[in-house]
Amino acid sequence: MIALIQFNTLICLILIVWVLVFLVSLIPTWNNKVYAHIPSTIPNAIFKEKDGYNIAFLPYPAQPKVNDNSTLLNFNVQKDGNDVTNTFISLIITDKTSKKIVYQVPDKFYEFSDITYPCTFKNQSTYSLSLLTKVAGDPKYENNPLIESFEIEISSGSNQLLVTIIFFVIFFFIMMFIIFPKFGKQVVAFLKRRC
Repeated sequence: MIALIQFNTLICLILIVWVLVFLVSLIPTWNNKVYAHIPSTIPNAIFKEKDGYNIAFLPYPAQPKVNDNSTLLNFNVQKDGNDVTNTFISLIITDKTSKKIVYQVPDKFYEFSDITYPCTFKNQSTYSLSLLTKVAGDPKYENNPLIESFEIEISSGSNQLLVTIIFFVIFFFIMMFIIFPKFGKQVVAFLKRRC
């Protein structure tokens, strides 16, 4: 009877660990609101300069995966350390392998040039992201857009969650065998009775 209670307790603890691991894996997607003002201290941010404009790109997550609907493409256009205002911005994403446009956002007015585009990539590939920015009051880029391109590599989804769960379950059993040697004997005896 005591062995059955201990076994049920073990099963409950395993389920709790699984639920906790699953919830921890969801944390990045709980709050998908990412603001595109991109500090230079972020390691995977890419910064380019063109004609006095600083254009920044930051993907979220840092290494997007295929079919991840939480992927955000964050851009920021600045001049003299300030966000460019009153712009029309569009985005064109091209698959570098097939040379086909896979995603396009038409010109849209933005009061500030902090932009976040949600995007779900369907294939593992390298993509070219072209940000086209028309800047009000700039003689060169008011009618013809300032174009800056970035590359992003999309990898296939991994089974990281499954690997993490398996690790925690194995770790839990090892700890139980070490801390409670009697527990190990009871589990072995229980399994022998079942088989």
